[in-house]
Amino acid sequence: MYEYYLTNAMVGIINSKQALKNYQLTRIKSLKNTSAYHIQQAFEYMIKYLIYNSKNYNKGIKTETSIKQIFSHNLDLLIKNFCLPNNIKIPSKLLSNAKLYTSWEAESRYRIGFSVRIDSLNKAIKTAEKWLLEIKPSFQLKLNSVNKRLMLE
Repeated sequence: MYEYYLTNAMVGIINSKQALKNYQLTRIKSLKNTSAYHIQQAFEYMIKYLIYNSKNYNKGIKTETSIKQIFSHNLDLLIKNFCLPNNIKIPSKLLSNAKLYTSWEAESRYRIGFSVRIDSLNKAIKTAEKWLLEIKPSFQLKLNSVNKRLMLE
């Protein structure tokens, strides 16, 4: 259940790559921030997908519409409060950077002068894409196709 979350994670990864590519072509700094926002969202969707599908979360819930949704963007808290207690595996890069990636959700859109380093974005994108494919290997063909058509790799 909750496949919608993984599809949104994939879209976040694609949007992040597109924004970063457009930054590299135009040098419009806000495009790096757009990339950061979308990759944070991708991580959030994957985390929530795994939480909602864990055996201990929402015991007895049988439909996606009756899920007890978590209304937080804080990756660090989601990991500490829901993933670790439920033995949900999180990539080490995400564990060590959860607070940083969380900051990208709001700061990338609202803080004047905010800027994310390109190497940080590339590492986050690579981590997110690899994790998505571990969770849902069947997305490999779709991602390959999109990356090729949009010349993202």
